[in-house]
Amino acid sequence: MLAYDPIPVLQSVGYTEREAAFLYLVALHSGYFLRRQYGRFIERERGAIAAQLLRKAMARRHLESIACGQARFVYHLTAKEIYDAVGLAASQHRRLKGDAEIKARLMVLDFVLDHLGGSVLDSAEAKTNFFATRLNMSHSQLPRSSRGNGQLFPEKFPILASDPECPQFTFFDEGSLSTSTLENFLRRHRAVFAALPGFELLYLADTNWNFERAGRLFASLYPRARALGMTPMTPRGVDHFLEYLRAFELSESQVQPITLRDLEVLHEGELIYTTLEHRALCAAWKVGSTSTDLIRQRFEQRGPHAKFTAICVPYSYPIYQLKRERSSEGKLGSSEWSMRMPLFQRKAIENALLTKGDE
Repeated sequence: MLAYDPIPVLQSVGYTEREAAFLYLVALHSGYFLRRQYGRFIERERGAIAAQLLRKAMARRHLESIACGQARFVYHLTAKEIYDAVGLAASQHRRLKGDAEIKARLMVLDFVLDHLGGSVLDSAEAKTNFFATRLNMSHSQLPRSSRGNGQLFPEKFPILASDPECPQFTFFDEGSLSTSTLENFLRRHRAVFAALPGFELLYLADTNWNFERAGRLFASLYPRARALGMTPMTPRGVDHFLEYLRAFELSESQVQPITLRDLEVLHEGELIYTTLEHRALCAAWKVGSTSTDLIRQRFEQRGPHAKFTAICVPYSYPIYQLKRERSSEGKLGSSEWSMRMPLFQRKAIENALLTKGDE
């Protein structure tokens, strides 16, 4: 959480309050935006107001434009000082992304604009605080990137938490040809899904191309959690817990050597199976007062209530095969560059950027 309001910080460099608020949303959620999205935010149609923001931000070299053809543009908030000012110095949104990622970020921004004022978990910190602090989950249950530093909630998709008993997760399909990304997302979230009484996945796309395949994939995994015995007590399924009990017994008895897999499961279990009830089950397993069948009966058929909702968003995006015409000089608003440019050419670019917009 920031210890200060970032909006006045942006106002101090010349932005109005609503311009500053919009740029903060862009910095937080997407890094990219369309002209129409600013119009939605201020509840105004195209006109001079949007042009004022674009002119001002590009003159300060805070934005870069990406030409998509047919006089359509995506605007990229690139200025490091803006991200620093709003407490997002480590954000990767200022970095150049590929077409698919840009479209996904634009879709996320539209979703956020649709839910302004709602209970939106909009950052990894907010999500971690909600699930770890409010819902008492361990960090080992939270989705984590398999690369780099193991960042929590790596997809950066917002979560609606209006109902803590059944939060709504989001997945944005930017037009992929397969559901492999969704499958990775679902597997990464298995433990946190299992620890909830229920959850809903909002699958958002601008076409219904993948709806059927995505629905089948979701159905194949959930309510599969019930059959696997994925519960708050056994977030990785009952089979993993049984494997841990056997490895625990071997390590305690020292009758036979344990394998590398046993050591791996023991290490995982030490982070997951930490409650008094887990300890009691370990003790009962050790003395033979419980069994595989009893453990399975205890945890199977108690998984979360899972719901899949496919949503075709009512917005269009001038993305795919972007023809980037980026400027490292911040050309629009640069007096030196403007003086060198022929007048008719300068007027044409200004009209395209500030009048026609993105759509």
